[in-house]
Amino acid sequence: MATIGALFTAWLRMLPIIRVAALAAIAACSPAAATGIGASIAKLQAEGIVVQGIQINVSPVLPEAAPAAAQFDLSVANLDWPQAGLALQQLRARCPLRAEQGSWHCSGQAEVRNSADAAGVAPLQAAFSASLEQGQLQLELNRAPARLSLRQGGSADETHWQIQLRHLPLNWLDRWLRDAWPALSKIDGQLAADARWPAAGQRQQIDYSVRDGGFDTADGLHAAAHVSLAGKLGLQTSSGGWALSHQGQISGGEVLSGAFHAKLAEQGTRLDFQLAADASDGYRLNGLTFDDPGVLRLKASARVAPAQAPALRELVVDTLELSLPAAQQRYLAGLLGAAGWQGLDSSGRLVASARLDEQGIATAALQLDALDMADSSRGIGVKNLAGALHWQREGEAAAGSLAWQSASLYSLPLGPSQTRWQSRDGALSLLAPVKVSVLGGALELLSMAVHPAAASGERVQASLAVHDVELAALSQALGWPRFGGKLGGAVPQLRYADEKLEMAGGLMLNVFDGTLNVTGLALERPFGVLPSLSADIAFSNLDLSLVTGTFDIGDISGRLSGHVRELRLLDWQPVAFDAQLEALAGGRISQRAVTTISSVGGGGIAAGLQARVLGLFDTFGYARLGIGCRLRNAVCKMRGLDADGAHYTLVEGRGLPRIQIVGHQGDVDWSVLVDRLKAAASGTKPVIN
Repeated sequence: MATIGALFTAWLRMLPIIRVAALAAIAACSPAAATGIGASIAKLQAEGIVVQGIQINVSPVLPEAAPAAAQFDLSVANLDWPQAGLALQQLRARCPLRAEQGSWHCSGQAEVRNSADAAGVAPLQAAFSASLEQGQLQLELNRAPARLSLRQGGSADETHWQIQLRHLPLNWLDRWLRDAWPALSKIDGQLAADARWPAAGQRQQIDYSVRDGGFDTADGLHAAAHVSLAGKLGLQTSSGGWALSHQGQISGGEVLSGAFHAKLAEQGTRLDFQLAADASDGYRLNGLTFDDPGVLRLKASARVAPAQAPALRELVVDTLELSLPAAQQRYLAGLLGAAGWQGLDSSGRLVASARLDEQGIATAALQLDALDMADSSRGIGVKNLAGALHWQREGEAAAGSLAWQSASLYSLPLGPSQTRWQSRDGALSLLAPVKVSVLGGALELLSMAVHPAAASGERVQASLAVHDVELAALSQALGWPRFGGKLGGAVPQLRYADEKLEMAGGLMLNVFDGTLNVTGLALERPFGVLPSLSADIAFSNLDLSLVTGTFDIGDISGRLSGHVRELRLLDWQPVAFDAQLEALAGGRISQRAVTTISSVGGGGIAAGLQARVLGLFDTFGYARLGIGCRLRNAVCKMRGLDADGAHYTLVEGRGLPRIQIVGHQGDVDWSVLVDRLKAAASGTKPVIN
């Protein structure tokens, strides 16, 4: 059906040719032409269309056939419109010509073949009618359900055409549109239009509407369904180029482009723009306005040069205003879902502006009003975020501020805060340190600089300090066993680049009456899907009685030291580490702790002691304790103080009764080991296979 759509369009360009044929028909019906007339035209060109092999025949009919005066026949061998990729052949039109009160009328059938059609494909047909009154031509083409009407107006020196198109199925244009967009696989909808096609150089005006429009691409990345559009198009052409303007509205339907998915309002979304061919062999978009009242408003302009790199030479976003949650639900849900933020709830107002050039972002501004955001699945949120920020790539921008009433970061509650910022030479920097209350202590942001235009490398640098955060409250917030003590320390440098947050230096914690040092801390995709954490941890002189009391695995006294190297968590679950825990100065160990440690390595108490004898004692002395695990591919390779063939010592006894805990399983599934520890902590005897 693409040929029919193209034929309708070709008629518009062929109007001068049609007029020549009509005048020839009139001449044929004069008395001097009573025996008929024929005319041949080898080639005609008009408005970029080349027509070859034109044959016009007008033959008189018998008087009893009145009111018909003659039979009109028109044939065209080839019609080519290279700019539109259109090539037609064997175009024929035939109708009886009638004279009525000084006017001429002709109604009949027309048919045409598309040069691209395979052999044997039937020609496409359409009914037509034409009339000529006082030198003005009227033409109508009909092929159900579509209808095209043309009416000539104006003077002989300056003519124009009134064009009316109704119910044109857009899939009739599919082949033509695929030439312009090869990825297009399907198009739906109906087109209606009223246009004025003026004399050369004058502005062309079109009122149009598309009902229930849609399309799909072969790769499935771009699509639309049930979209309706209505508006006014203006086209001005000249030898130097062209300019197109549009004023209209979009109603209903859905649009998909990559991860972007929009559910359009049922009515009232305004779309205006002006598009012109630029003198520098490019295109300029001015006055782009997309206005969904009370939801989203965009005003922008752009300049594109496809032959240059980058093709986008300039983009100016004068205003991008979002009212949440409506804008999120209507326009942002797809993008947020692709980024892993499908659980985000939001409310408030956001206004942004920016300018991009060949080098990237040049300026940007952001204003936030009463913005609330929360993702309960991540434990991240902010309440009543407000303020304005200004950034520019060069020079100094006006100072700005951001404040919030409360916030949460990975389920850690943060108190209110107010911050001041300023942009200098591309870096948006914190003007003064700021303290935020958290769990009985404070998190102090000492410095921070953001580089929005950085192509790669460090986009964010910061330094911070932690003051007296209560570990009991921290462990409760994170769902850990209850720790005692306070957390404090400093991070001299924190870097964020390429979705990776890295801590330079180390963080020291005073826990369990000992020290714990964290180094090499890095967090990938901290706000994305499957966050990944890596670190090295070393601890020394921890009070074992406090440790075992916290984890409820039995009582052990003594001092514990060790490390957890090459730790890696994926989505906060351990997938790799190399851990070693040792208490080399000895102490006391309870019956329950003996059971727990035995379950770790699938071992038991050395032979020579009967369980009922051990049952007479609550605790035992030990000289050394050591447990190690190297986790790889969900399997823990176990080790202890020393190894003897397939066995390794976990606890070396001291005094009477003397115990010796030996592990027998070198490889233990991580999930099995976790289940054993959970069973021991709950007081259930672990099952050792």
